[in-house]
Amino acid sequence: MIESPLVSVIIPTYNRADLIGETLDSLLAQTYENWECIVVDDGSSDHTDEVMQAYVEKDSRIQYYHRPEEHLPGGNGARNYGFKRSNGQFIQWFDSDDLMVEKKIEKKVNALLTKKVDFVISKTKYFNHKNNSFFNYQFEESQVSFESYAIDYIRWHTPDLMLKRNIAEKISFNEILKAGQEHNFNCKLLLQTSKLAYIKEFLTLRRFTPSSIQGKRDINYEKHLEALFNSNWYNYLDLKNIANNAKFNRFSLLQCANSYLNSNKISLPKEFSVEIRRIFPNRFYFFYLAVASKKISGKWFYFYKRLKGKEVFNTYSF
Repeated sequence: MIESPLVSVIIPTYNRADLIGETLDSLLAQTYENWECIVVDDGSSDHTDEVMQAYVEKDSRIQYYHRPEEHLPGGNGARNYGFKRSNGQFIQWFDSDDLMVEKKIEKKVNALLTKKVDFVISKTKYFNHKNNSFFNYQFEESQVSFESYAIDYIRWHTPDLMLKRNIAEKISFNEILKAGQEHNFNCKLLLQTSKLAYIKEFLTLRRFTPSSIQGKRDINYEKHLEALFNSNWYNYLDLKNIANNAKFNRFSLLQCANSYLNSNKISLPKEFSVEIRRIFPNRFYFFYLAVASKKISGKWFYFYKRLKGKEVFNTYSF
């Protein structure tokens, strides 16, 4: 490559002192060398400070910060702060327990430069879990749009994405969200641009850990339903006005309704009643019939189906 733009690799971390070194080693092994790495600690109680001090001293490209109080606790606040501290022309999000294939950055930078696109995506697979592929990546570049990502079957993982700084400046991670943050971020991205390149290679190796948020949801079905409800609800609140997409609005509230009806612990936000009446003005009462039927007989799907009407959506979990 003739050009060699600076790439900012932004990594939030929390109590990953025993794992982040392996992540940083995979970054240090990259064939592309013009990068800066910004690690933002989200309040770790282990010896992350000591581990990071060693890496900061080892390589001047690595920077280490603690998330300031102006950002909410969580990975999203750490990512947003990390972006503020970054200087790269290209932004690569990454996680503190995953690994990079050695040509990950090189291949993505090359695609951004040669194809003149706004962002590039690749693929992720587990290296220590029976479900080897993190998502079903069976789609083409031409199929990617706001609707196909927000509603249908197209997905990619946070570290799959590298984007131009001028695009990243227009959006941010929703700091309220504890799950589905990449979905929300990518929805906002696709409302800005769909000029992308798709590298159909596994360039990220994801670590499965039972103690992770995803791992806990896989074990606890109620946690999964709560995460699914919250991610759809806050994504809806974030995007309902800027997306101005009726299909997206219906899909989001149906996902919330389905999660709520399957759960025994979710509490409905007060605004949910207002929104479901607004989005389903002629069918909203079927939701309340479903709630009543569940209390009386434990069955609710008939009324949920009537609420849904003839809508055809692919269901998914974050």
